[in-house]
Amino acid sequence: MDILFRLLLAFSSVIIVVHGQGARGGGGGSRGGGGYRGGSRTGTGCQGASCNIVGIVVGSVIGGVLGLIGVIFLTIFCCRRYRARRADSNDTFISKNSTNEGNRNYQTYEEDHFRNGDWQSRYHQYGRWNGPHRMSLVFDRISNRVKGNGSDNVGKFIVDGTFSLENQRVAIAKTYELGTGDPKENFGHKVDLQMIWNSNNGQFEGKWYVNANHYHGEDNFEMKYADISKTPFEKRID
Repeated sequence: MDILFRLLLAFSSVIIVVHGQGARGGGGGSRGGGGYRGGSRTGTGCQGASCNIVGIVVGSVIGGVLGLIGVIFLTIFCCRRYRARRADSNDTFISKNSTNEGNRNYQTYEEDHFRNGDWQSRYHQYGRWNGPHRMSLVFDRISNRVKGNGSDNVGKFIVDGTFSLENQRVAIAKTYELGTGDPKENFGHKVDLQMIWNSNNGQFEGKWYVNANHYHGEDNFEMKYADISKTPFEKRID
C-alpha cells in the first residue's frame, strides 16, 4: 500500500513536471525567436478549436489514469483494512454439525472431551507457531458454558465461551488484561477462538479471529488437554 501511494505521488509529479516543461518551452521559443516581421509574430503557438480538443483529450487521459490508480489504491487499502473475514457467531458455529463438512476427522457423539483443568494451546501467526501456552478451563454441562483464564506471550487473559458436546465444538472469546505481557501487542483486545475436535490428532483445531481497531487477522489455533508433568510451556512475558 505504501509503495502504491508513492507511485501515485511520483506519477502525479511527472505529469506536473512535463506540463510545466511544455509551458516553459513554448515561452522560451517565443522569447528566443519572437521577432516581428511585418507586424506578424513568428511564434507557432497552438491556437483554435483543434488545440482545445487535444487539451481535453490529454486531460481526460491523465485524469482517467490518476482515477484508476486512486481506485486501485483505495481497493488495496480496504482489503487490508478488512482482510479478516468475519467469523460466524459463536452460537451459529456451535450449532453446526461437524460431519456435514465432509471431514471424517471430526465426529459427533464421541466421548466427552471437555475436561476441566489445564489445556495447552498454540496459535499460528506470521508464518510460525507460538506456544504452547496454558489455559485453565471449566466446562459447565448444564449451561454449556466454558470459563477460565490463561496467559501467553501477549499477556494474561480471561476466557468466556460456549461448547457443544453433541457437535464436539467449542467457541471461546479470550480478552486480554491491559498492563500485562507485551505492551506492544496487548491492547486489551478480544480474540475469538472457534474449534472442532479432531479425533486423529486428539485435540481441538480451528481458527483465531481478531477484529480490532489496531489489527485485523485470522489464522490457525489448536488446543489440547495438558499433561502438566510432560508439557514444556513457553515462557510468558509478565
